[in-house]
Amino acid sequence: MASAASSSSTAPGMRRIKKFPSSSVLPNNTTTDTPSPALSTNVSNTSSVARLSATSSRNNPGALLDPTQNQPILRSQSSRIRSQSQSQLDVPSTVTRAHSAKYHRKGISTAGLSTIRPITIETLLSRPPTSLPEGLKTLKNLVLTQGVPADNEGNSAVRVYIWSILLGVTPMKTKDYVTLVRRGASSSYSKIRNDTFRTLATDPLFRRKVSEASLIRLLNAFQWKMRDKGLEAQYVQGMNVIAAPFLYAAKSEVEAFSLFAAFIERECPAYVRPTMEGVHRGLKLVDQCLEIVDPKLFEHLQSKFLTAELYAFPSVLTLCACTPPLPEVLKLWDFLIAYGAHLNILCVVAQLLLMRDELLAAQSPMKLLRQFPPLESKSIINVAVSLVRRIPDNVFDALVVHARDA
Repeated sequence: MASAASSSSTAPGMRRIKKFPSSSVLPNNTTTDTPSPALSTNVSNTSSVARLSATSSRNNPGALLDPTQNQPILRSQSSRIRSQSQSQLDVPSTVTRAHSAKYHRKGISTAGLSTIRPITIETLLSRPPTSLPEGLKTLKNLVLTQGVPADNEGNSAVRVYIWSILLGVTPMKTKDYVTLVRRGASSSYSKIRNDTFRTLATDPLFRRKVSEASLIRLLNAFQWKMRDKGLEAQYVQGMNVIAAPFLYAAKSEVEAFSLFAAFIERECPAYVRPTMEGVHRGLKLVDQCLEIVDPKLFEHLQSKFLTAELYAFPSVLTLCACTPPLPEVLKLWDFLIAYGAHLNILCVVAQLLLMRDELLAAQSPMKLLRQFPPLESKSIINVAVSLVRRIPDNVFDALVVHARDA
């Protein structure tokens, strides 16, 4: 671990419902032959994590992971450690035999004080740190190493708060959202209605918890919000699927709207422009990154005339939200929201590497790529993190900005 940490220091730094009644729905009147070593790599790879953390800190200055520790120590805790170390100097260097037992008993009785309880997401949220950068650094590391606690259906008591913290979202007043809804149908309303009914249509968890009416209101209100800001406000395919995890995870429709708006504006504005230039840049980067990390698999797909434009468009456009199951999508999004949506490109490449043997053996790989296998978020994240250090700086820089650049 020490050597890995040493090498990482010389490597380039790595970057990042109050519910409304259904009647509120708007009216219609308006490499080598061997498998990639990435597949066996754990997220504890320090050089990858250090570079990853440096990227995410662009939006949160100082929010860097400590590459030498899995659980960075908060400032208050480090002060406690120093004070305990100093207290050892207060013990007399020479004591009489009569008092030795006394000091021994004292050492036993205070030994427990020097033990620092492991930090968890729940304890971090319940006892906010004194330093915001340190707290963000620790939160991101916990998301990566421990994961957000949730049940089998993806329900979590803390996920929405973690997303709000990482996206810098402050609570939105319900009346402000209601005002947007009451403005009626936007110019994109008919397009929205054409898409919402088929959003995650085969996912019983989503259909049971999220109504089509709430999805319509959220997307239509977002169009008004963008127009008020003077930005290009035109609904594009895929926005409905991006909105779905927010509506599923949030405790209210207003909360989901504020998270969705912040995510689109901050992480992937180029994905929702009329030309979708961010998505097309991302697809080219999928091809580039795959060629770098696994030339043999890349050449095999190229020999079948298969580029990312043909098989990875939905996964790039929706940040993998189109691939079930939904609870695994939420876990993957915990990682993307913590370290940057641009890393979804490496998550797509990771999925290709995880099905490498099947793709190489297939005479018609498109049959396998037409529908990606069910998401396994832990494996995908492990591989994606390991790929970070293998991507050249110029390609990684393009990766970081591809979803945001004009």
